[in-house]
Amino acid sequence: MDVKIGSIFKEPQNIIYEIKKRKKDIIVWSLLIIIVILVFILISSKDFSFMLVLSSLTQMFSFVIVLLKVYNCQNCSGLSLNTLICYLLVLSGRLSSTLFYNGYLPSDTSGDWFYQLTEILSLILILLLIYLMIKKYKVTSDINLDTIKFYYFAIPCLIIGLLVHPILNSNFITDSLWTFSMYLQAFSIFPQIQLFINKKGQIETYTSHYVALLGLSTVFSIFFWYDTYEELNNWTEISFPFFSDYVGYIIIFSQVLQLIIMADFYYLYFKSLFKGEQINTMGI
Repeated sequence: MDVKIGSIFKEPQNIIYEIKKRKKDIIVWSLLIIIVILVFILISSKDFSFMLVLSSLTQMFSFVIVLLKVYNCQNCSGLSLNTLICYLLVLSGRLSSTLFYNGYLPSDTSGDWFYQLTEILSLILILLLIYLMIKKYKVTSDINLDTIKFYYFAIPCLIIGLLVHPILNSNFITDSLWTFSMYLQAFSIFPQIQLFINKKGQIETYTSHYVALLGLSTVFSIFFWYDTYEELNNWTEISFPFFSDYVGYIIIFSQVLQLIIMADFYYLYFKSLFKGEQINTMGI
């Protein structure tokens, strides 16, 4: 029996079937919502900058989902190692700033420690995933289809980050590494999208949720930086002046660029949710 979401309202008896069919999905999404609500009530000061914490939470949850998928299925088919390495570099660059300086931290009280904790946990989850992909479940990985290498983007983004960055930390190294992480994040999902294209066929449900959540995390990040991007445009005599008046715009554009890269995927993702089917990569 294959019930489409659109038919539920026409045939209410399908609701029970759909709940049973999607039990795991409902538990996963409900848990995320509950955690966000609890953090907002118990830890947050209800400041708008909580959007950045929400972005980090969503990102962490995406890695939880895909790690559960790999562990339960005992295979890492359909996952891009290069995307994971990109996010490893993204989080490392960002934590080099947020663990020691306050310049890019949310002013919400959850930014005092919880924001950094979610980033550290995400880093640990990625390291576990990389270990599983290159060691325990190496034979199940799609190494030959993972053709877009992480350094195609990491090296240019690092160079640009060194030249074009804000100065909220007043520290050249951490300002540059934080900016590098933002630039690299824009392209981090590209190897995963290309792997979908190379692999052809249907995308496993949890893998599609994982990618969708990474994009949702970027949406929350855009909301935050759109409200505060002007702070990124400040510079001093000791900073690199390249495009200093436009750094904020460049940061926002880099985040929007990630969503543009994911546009085809999102179209198929929401279409598949509505139809109750898995994504077919032929449409990407």
